[in-house]
Amino acid sequence: MIFQNPFDTLNPSHSVGAQIARVIKKFGVARDPAKIEARLNELLDIVKLPREFASRRPRQLSGGQKQRVGIARAFAGDPRMVIADEPVSALDVSVQAAVTGLLMDIQRDKRTTLLFISHDLSVVRYLADRIIVMYLGQIMEKGTTEEIFSPPYHPYTEALLSAVPIADPNVRKRKIVLQGEIPSPSNPPTGCPFSTRCAYLIKGLCDTTAPPQREFAPRHVVACHLDRATLLAMEPVITIVAATAQAEAVHL
Repeated sequence: MIFQNPFDTLNPSHSVGAQIARVIKKFGVARDPAKIEARLNELLDIVKLPREFASRRPRQLSGGQKQRVGIARAFAGDPRMVIADEPVSALDVSVQAAVTGLLMDIQRDKRTTLLFISHDLSVVRYLADRIIVMYLGQIMEKGTTEEIFSPPYHPYTEALLSAVPIADPNVRKRKIVLQGEIPSPSNPPTGCPFSTRCAYLIKGLCDTTAPPQREFAPRHVVACHLDRATLLAMEPVITIVAATAQAEAVHL
């Protein structure tokens, strides 16, 4: 597991090396002290930290360096699957990019399954092969990355895509603002969990009956009461404007 907050997930009383070495030993990757040290140095190299950091305490590291230690610790046991829970949300944007790239490099090299949990769809798009969109613990839509970012959308997916920040004048976004408060997960609404905030609400249906699973492609499923034609007719949230058309618009 790679946890969200790198400041609270390392033991301040132990050195970086001791915390990574403990995982190596506990999962039986190596028992001999010399082999444990060799594996520790290999992991520090992989996450691009100097080997002398093994003797440092967490308080001597920056947030990005601590998260690199968290990644090294997660991969220290040679796992078949790593769960990353918002692993870059507590970091600066420039550090986020470096840590995300590092995570992908390690995942590809080790062929480890990565379950990445995030609210930031721009990061998810960069990382994921398949995406599951959830609301109040229920699956609203699932499919490949290309399918999730193109119509048809679940109304919640549509709103999430509208919230993705894109600093590119060649990209145009539809603005979608959700109304109302998020219901309590312990007392979700009857019917569709998103019904209390959905702009497409069909009263008497969405708020009383669980939505059907509509399949638009193999393994691309949208849980929604809207009919197939309505979902297919949705406009893209994110579109790329041709540079020539944009220049003409500015000229006019």
